[in-house]
Amino acid sequence: MRFNRNDENYVYGFVGKNIKKFRKMRGLTQDELAELVNYSPSFIANIESSTHQTFSLGALWRIASALGVSLHEICYDNNLGSKKVNCTTYTCMRCSNSIDMPIEVIDIFDFIYTIGKSKEIYPTFTCPKCGGKLIPKKK
Repeated sequence: MRFNRNDENYVYGFVGKNIKKFRKMRGLTQDELAELVNYSPSFIANIESSTHQTFSLGALWRIASALGVSLHEICYDNNLGSKKVNCTTYTCMRCSNSIDMPIEVIDIFDFIYTIGKSKEIYPTFTCPKCGGKLIPKKK
């Protein structure tokens, strides 16, 4: 079921897509996510599908917490603006998972490193799938 932006149920569509995206980024199945948040697999499946599934703010918070993302990220409507974000691809040294990292994020970390002039404060990126170290993919 598709909802028009003027329909109050529109939010369920993009929230479901975001949950599915973050679940897959974490390498979780619907069953595994359901177990983490103590809901049924069919509840998770209905949220992610195009069927209309309502859920509480508490359920949304539990799902976001289990996925390691903020409520803001889960509730972000990608259809609001299609601003192109420049990214660099990072690859996990352990499992070869690839993640696109926005250039702005990398620039902020470079700025922090420059100010602190210490490798100790320069954060490293870890793979959300296996916890391995992410390194920039060579072009």
